[in-house]
Amino acid sequence: MEAVLDSTAKPTLAPLVAAARSGDRDAFGRLVEPHLSDAVGAARIVTGTTADAADAVQEALLSAWQGIEDLRDPEAFPSWFRRQVVRAALRIAKRRRRLVELDIEDLGPDGQLDRAVEQRTLARAFERLDARDRLLLTLHHYWGLPVAETAAHLGVPEGTVKSRVHHALKRLRAAYDAEDRR
Repeated sequence: MEAVLDSTAKPTLAPLVAAARSGDRDAFGRLVEPHLSDAVGAARIVTGTTADAADAVQEALLSAWQGIEDLRDPEAFPSWFRRQVVRAALRIAKRRRRLVELDIEDLGPDGQLDRAVEQRTLARAFERLDARDRLLLTLHHYWGLPVAETAAHLGVPEGTVKSRVHHALKRLRAAYDAEDRR
């Protein structure tokens, strides 16, 4: 009798993880490729610059490649890789604190300058936060992780995540107000 394939079944990551563990770089590339855009975006938020974000993702890729043997559950690869990115971004953010300046010449008409100034004010306010607050807000709001997964990433109880998100947002609002008054 012929087996019926379920077209709604989600493909498993186990074969790719197994191949990557045996040194297959193409398999590793297929594992990380769907997550790179989000990884760079999140790292950019945490570190504050595109160059630092690229460095963080590069560190995370190297760390993931070298540590893939330690991954217990192949289906957990996406969250495991996010942890690699988060750790690398935090390390770089602690080493470097920079503000990126607004390049007015790249802006066009139609209120783009006002939007750019507002975005820059928010970015500067975000920069004022410590790396842990930036990380927490990135995990919860940028990546849209549920409280339970954010708690698992940080190794803290769910209630702690809720409380920290609340306080981080309060600090962000205060920093935004301070930047807006500047």
